[in-house]
Amino acid sequence: MSNTYDRTAVKERIRDATDIVELVGHYLPLKREGRNFAGRCPWHDDTRPSLKIDPTRQTFRCFVCDIGGDVFTFVQKIENVDFREALEILSDKTGIPLPKQRSFKGDDDGNSEITRKELFHVADWVAKLYHEALLYSDEADVVREYLHERNVSTEAIAKFNIGYAPIDRNWLPSKTKNKPNRSKILEIIGNFRQQQNTSSDFFRGRLIFPIRDDQGRTVAFGGRVIPNSPLSDDPWHKDRKYLNSPETTIFSKHKVLYGLDLAKKRIHDTRRALIVEGYTDCMTAHQFGFGEAVAVLGTALGPAHIRLLTRMGAEKIILMLDGDKAGQKKAESDQVLTDFIAQGADMAVLTLPEGLDPCDFLEKYGADALNTLLETETVDALEHVFRAKTRNIDLKNNIIGSSNALNSILEIIAHAPLKGTSPDDPIRFRIEKTLQNLSTRFVMPDDEIRRRLKDKQQKVATRQTADDREPTTVSPERWNKDDLPDLLERNMLELWIMDPTAIYVFWERILPEQLRSPITRLIYDQCNDLIDHRNRPATFDNLMTAFDDPKMKQFLIELETAACRKFFPNEDNDIDSALRDELTERWKEPEFKELKEKLIEEIIAEFDRREAGREHRDKVNLLRNAELSDEEKMEQLLALQRKFR
Repeated sequence: MSNTYDRTAVKERIRDATDIVELVGHYLPLKREGRNFAGRCPWHDDTRPSLKIDPTRQTFRCFVCDIGGDVFTFVQKIENVDFREALEILSDKTGIPLPKQRSFKGDDDGNSEITRKELFHVADWVAKLYHEALLYSDEADVVREYLHERNVSTEAIAKFNIGYAPIDRNWLPSKTKNKPNRSKILEIIGNFRQQQNTSSDFFRGRLIFPIRDDQGRTVAFGGRVIPNSPLSDDPWHKDRKYLNSPETTIFSKHKVLYGLDLAKKRIHDTRRALIVEGYTDCMTAHQFGFGEAVAVLGTALGPAHIRLLTRMGAEKIILMLDGDKAGQKKAESDQVLTDFIAQGADMAVLTLPEGLDPCDFLEKYGADALNTLLETETVDALEHVFRAKTRNIDLKNNIIGSSNALNSILEIIAHAPLKGTSPDDPIRFRIEKTLQNLSTRFVMPDDEIRRRLKDKQQKVATRQTADDREPTTVSPERWNKDDLPDLLERNMLELWIMDPTAIYVFWERILPEQLRSPITRLIYDQCNDLIDHRNRPATFDNLMTAFDDPKMKQFLIELETAACRKFFPNEDNDIDSALRDELTERWKEPEFKELKEKLIEEIIAEFDRREAGREHRDKVNLLRNAELSDEEKMEQLLALQRKFR
């Protein structure tokens, strides 16, 4: 319990020490609007300042895209990090240290603890050593010559922090003498490997590409064998042209894109992202002015990558892999195409000519030629699906081949997120146009195309339902409309948020199992934890700090605003912090006491009626299955009916 208390206390200290206006103003221009501030929302195409900053309440909200929260939520959203990382960022800004969380044992005696922050720190330290070795080591002459031959500029070497790992097995271990924690961390992140009871650098003798997350923190490394280097003839190294760090607690190749830390501003400004396949492709693209380029790390472009780019502001994502057969095969894999469609992003594919990769194409033809291809030769993902599935098939005469191709196309389209979209939504519009084109191209009635698609959508929905099914609770990041509190539970929450003391009455009269919404139960449980275990009142501010999830914070802000408007409907002004505080104080006045008590009793009575109805239905069902005569069942049912009335 003390760990939980310490963590909550530190969260509150960091929240109180952070000026939300200064924090948001670091990312966006703000202007004062009365007591509050406003800026253009970074999460939609904002033509006028619709992001409202409340300095008194330390909250923000955009009413257009319905995003809001506190200082932690803002950092999570703007930096695309989880809560723990947002906490660490604000801890660094405020200088308030965090209580250590045990994640790895350090020394053998177990006295030291290694945190994620220390993993990042040591990875950055090693990247700096590698970079200095490339710049100043005599041994790295052959590596510098190789980079010069590949036209990698001095600026690119510095920008991407390119390095070299000296071939001496003891070079890196010697840097960690008398620093056992660093040695342990280097094992954890994959730089050290054990050979005959000694440690050596896993990447020794290789050109080093530090891999950084979107915040610019080193999380892993890629190492390439250099032609004509001492290792180029070694059989083991010769067969392993590239080596990459293993997946760790700070690195997953399915969630990281090379160069994103450098590209994210350009992506946000241009609303476009270019996906390439390798480190040098990405660097060369940046050198030629395509600063929105990022690279996948030895894996196919996946859904997490697409979501990451979308959150960075990419409205169009262009997959630009090698033009050879291997590159085309990757671009045409069913999983990649399905992920394109399932994420609902505006995605396209560019196949480079002559089997060239992006690096070679740019070196041979230049930036203008690539710009021309991007403008004229990129193919919408749905059109790319059609071309990939119908290649070498005579749609007019090959009936079986045509039918199989159509089924494959519809299987992929069935993953499109159409549920809840409006008729004029761009995603729905693209799907509609595609279905019309399929009807024409396959010479098949439109209703038959749609029937097949509906069958496949039902199968996809069934699989997703089975995958997503949970027994009792739903975490905030997986909410849907069925999880939201119904009218009764919302009335209870709104009344409580106006007067936190009402929670005591609800606790005495309403059991947790009577709550249908998992969201209501989460709030109910957190109130209980605040009061019973942390000796804190279950106020709005305390709950905002207690919850880490930005969606829950956003829901609490929406609840408070709705409650103020509900109980004070004649207030026409915007519900800012000063007005909320004023309304909350007015709600405590004696004139409202009778109304509050009446509302509380009405809510409790409705819960009682709902529970009685449930019990009645359960007993009726039991009677139906009981081994009684018809006369006995009728007698029992009549008795239940009288009791229920």
